[in-house]
Amino acid sequence: MQWKLKLLIFTYFTTVGIIVPFLPLYFDSRGLTNSQIGILLALGPCVSILVQSPWGYLSDRLQTVKKLLLLQFTVCLILSFLLFHLRSFSLLVPTVIGFYAFFLPSFPQLDCLILANSKKSGKHFGSYRLWGSLGFAVTALAAGELLAVVGIEWMKGLYQGLLLVSILLIFLVKDVPSSGKTTTASQFKELLQRPEVLYVLIFIALVNTTNKANDAFMGILVRSIGGTEAEVGWAWTTGPLSEIPVFALFGLLLARYNETVLLALAAGAYALRWFLFAIAGDPQLIIVIQLLHGLSFGLFYMAGVSYMGKIVPPALRASGQGLLATFGGGLAGIAGSLLGGFIMDHFGPQLLYAASCGLVLLAVAAFNLLVIKHRAKTAASADRP
Repeated sequence: MQWKLKLLIFTYFTTVGIIVPFLPLYFDSRGLTNSQIGILLALGPCVSILVQSPWGYLSDRLQTVKKLLLLQFTVCLILSFLLFHLRSFSLLVPTVIGFYAFFLPSFPQLDCLILANSKKSGKHFGSYRLWGSLGFAVTALAAGELLAVVGIEWMKGLYQGLLLVSILLIFLVKDVPSSGKTTTASQFKELLQRPEVLYVLIFIALVNTTNKANDAFMGILVRSIGGTEAEVGWAWTTGPLSEIPVFALFGLLLARYNETVLLALAAGAYALRWFLFAIAGDPQLIIVIQLLHGLSFGLFYMAGVSYMGKIVPPALRASGQGLLATFGGGLAGIAGSLLGGFIMDHFGPQLLYAASCGLVLLAVAAFNLLVIKHRAKTAASADRP
């Protein structure tokens, strides 16, 4: 059973490895301007804020992930025919909004399916999730080479074919186990009012704001210091590959350290990464520094998902992951793009990464406070008779 889920994760992330890196290039080939492409891509974080939590609540309410993933994948496949066919910007706007409304929630839903199966199998989350990183990295590199030969218009066939395979694979995996309890709106409201939950979400969003800014402007940084498109591609490929050993070893790390320690450690790796980006003057160095992507993004992502899964009741598992995606994806995506763009326009990439380093250091301090609180709570529990 485990290999079926891993195959689904690998295959689905091959579709992500096509749509994320190459969709802007496809839009460009259809005659859209850079401003229009930017607007279409910016719709993603906006849609994420609106839909992530409702999808999570619906999953908990219906006590199913598998059926919702099937719906999301199928609608994405249907909408992709419009997405790859339309040339009119005004028609692409509602199409992209609809596509993102089903595409983006699939990630926290898939995380919930992994969490449920990893708990049942005794395998840690990372042993499943690393297959997604592998699928993304291999496809992004291979598709880039292939599309350079056959043309960017062939990406639609690659995406739709792999997504169809993903839909078929959903039928092979088991759904999340039923908790036997129906989630209510009041339970979701109580979750939002828990200080511990909000504290973690706010500082995860702060760190992810810097990461989203990097997603948007790393290529510009590479070009500003004399890099080529090929070096930008290698920087994007090196990052996901560096996640794989972190995901593979996450179980060992979690056995020794709790999630608060890992969040603080990952935030520290982010701060180091942004500092090195700020002072790097050679595009080849950027590729080397990208090896820190695994210790920063990979470890931070894993620890965040695991921590939310631990502090949120099982009946609200999908709601918790939906909130994590809302704060860490939607809000952080908008803030990272807007603030990052402002700093890039007025001060340049070096200051952007220096400012990102400073923001992440605030989060490092916040997560260390969580570490201290957790240790104090553990010590108090040990002293009780």
